[in-house]
Amino acid sequence: MPRSLLSIAALALLWACSPASSQQSGRVEIIFLDVGQGEAILIRSPEGKTALVDAGPGSVAHVLARRYGVDSIDFAVATHPHADHIGGMVAILLSFPVRYYMDNGAPHTTSTYSHLMAMVQRSDITYLRATDRAVELGSVNIEVLPPPEDADGFNNRSIGLLVEYGEFRALLTGDSEVEELNHFLAAGVPQVTLLKAAHHGSRDAITPAWLAATKPQVVVISVGRGNSYGHPHEWALRLYDASAEAIYRTDVHGDITIRGGRDGSYEIETRFVPSNTEAVLAPGPSAVDPIEVRVSPTAPDEHAVVRNNTGRAVEIGGWGLCNAASFCFIFPDGASVAAGDSVTVYTGSGRGDGRSFYWDSHTPRWGDEGDAAILRDRTWDIMANYSY
Repeated sequence: MPRSLLSIAALALLWACSPASSQQSGRVEIIFLDVGQGEAILIRSPEGKTALVDAGPGSVAHVLARRYGVDSIDFAVATHPHADHIGGMVAILLSFPVRYYMDNGAPHTTSTYSHLMAMVQRSDITYLRATDRAVELGSVNIEVLPPPEDADGFNNRSIGLLVEYGEFRALLTGDSEVEELNHFLAAGVPQVTLLKAAHHGSRDAITPAWLAATKPQVVVISVGRGNSYGHPHEWALRLYDASAEAIYRTDVHGDITIRGGRDGSYEIETRFVPSNTEAVLAPGPSAVDPIEVRVSPTAPDEHAVVRNNTGRAVEIGGWGLCNAASFCFIFPDGASVAAGDSVTVYTGSGRGDGRSFYWDSHTPRWGDEGDAAILRDRTWDIMANYSY
């Protein structure tokens, strides 16, 4: 029986998530956020307890708060220290009270990792080692599958998590490749309802033996649209298609929510808002980018300029202007940039007048020695990107 994306399209609904939906339905809720080429997975128990597995690139904190009504996180997990899994974790720790934090204990040399661990050490968050243990998230049980200590590379030292709510089971294994999947097989893995495709659906992260043991009904692939890695791999897709009843992908379906019941039943809903870049920001006769961002990081007049090079006004209310550390200024409702005009966002305090906006920050937001300025629309699609 063929199980293609076409065969499951009827199951997917355009859906605006209610923050209390898992509590209302008595189901565990697992939400795969569309963060591009990376991963971020929100787990909510029927009691409203929350876990976040990875926080990939972009402003995951903003999406969790604004789109899903998250105000605290009970258990945060970084499966491994690659930036596409921890790039937004610092902003998570700054934005929400986090009770427990876990990583795989394998240090990395990147500034992203160093900044994150310094933040964890300075906070009152309880650090947990990735040992063979269970974490209770209300009525949901999360079994930690420790990675092998002598594995080759960071991917094969990803933390595995088995999420259990009655007969409903979900298995999340970060960027595990064949070496670590075989390690998990040797330790014993059960059949599951939901399987997250390891390593964004790459060819080196799946085997027939892995699928024979887990027998997933649903496979979800976190992957970026048009990524340069060739993810997901066609060979991997054929294996998943032959095993599972349904395959969902964040590059195709956007945010993917699975609600599981104690009896093993489940519901799947998706939320995908395509980029309106072409429709709203069609460039005029100019050959430059439709929307540009430039940063002047010199104190005390630190600021960023957003220029509209199109032939029409662009509404920017609710848009976010973010730095590389995912600190974001959110433009107020009603803000706009006239055709051929610009607006300026000052880091300090002042009175805005529609062309000048103020972040009201007492500390610099733009790095003197280099940074990135990312402009995102209301659906958090990237509209302009500037690095210096």
